[in-house]
Amino acid sequence: MAGRVELPRLELRALRPAERRLAAGLTARAMRDNPTTEAMFGPEPLERLAGMQAIWTAFFHRMPGLALGGFYRGCLVAVAAAVPPGGCVGAARSGGAAAVVAGREPPPGDPARTGYVHATYAVHDLADPHWHVGPVVVEPGCQARGIGEALMRALQRHPDIGPGALWGETDTVANVRFYQRLGWRPVRVVQLLGIRLWFLHRPPGQAATGSGSSDRSSANGSNPSATRPISSSASGGE
Repeated sequence: MAGRVELPRLELRALRPAERRLAAGLTARAMRDNPTTEAMFGPEPLERLAGMQAIWTAFFHRMPGLALGGFYRGCLVAVAAAVPPGGCVGAARSGGAAAVVAGREPPPGDPARTGYVHATYAVHDLADPHWHVGPVVVEPGCQARGIGEALMRALQRHPDIGPGALWGETDTVANVRFYQRLGWRPVRVVQLLGIRLWFLHRPPGQAATGSGSSDRSSANGSNPSATRPISSSASGGE
């Protein structure tokens, strides 16, 4: 009979330095087929995997402010990370991001598409202090078992984050619903490189609510005037 699969017994803890490359590889596999990844690197799965591996190896090499792992019998099966206020893409690329986004979209196959996506993240980053969440990923083949939700709840309860605002982006309706169950709300949706990208916000002091089983991978802003929820038509069915 169809139904929710029982959540396996997991160890949820901070990643150790020696586990950074494992986290990068897991993130690359989980995000290989995301719409944003395909928009950046094209239809070849190996190109997408290699592109994601390079991006996330660099990210975890710097080790973000908070990176949690979900382990099953010592095997890393999920990762959730968050960068502290002032350390995310909005601060890092604030200088030239607007000019990049105002220019022409790079055509398919152009390596500049990756920078264009990151500049879009920066332009729409939340102006107020916040923790920028992402990646949030679960090993392909182990998703839809509540693993991602359990790890995100641990992240949101972590004392380093406390009652602070959380911010992130995603490119699938399923992930929008996942975050909504955790107390987030979508505040803006933009079109870039032929895909939709949602920016989501969990206001300061808001606790996670609800439950659910979706934990499809999420990728890892909005300006102050864009704090209203998007319309239901913008977050419609897949």
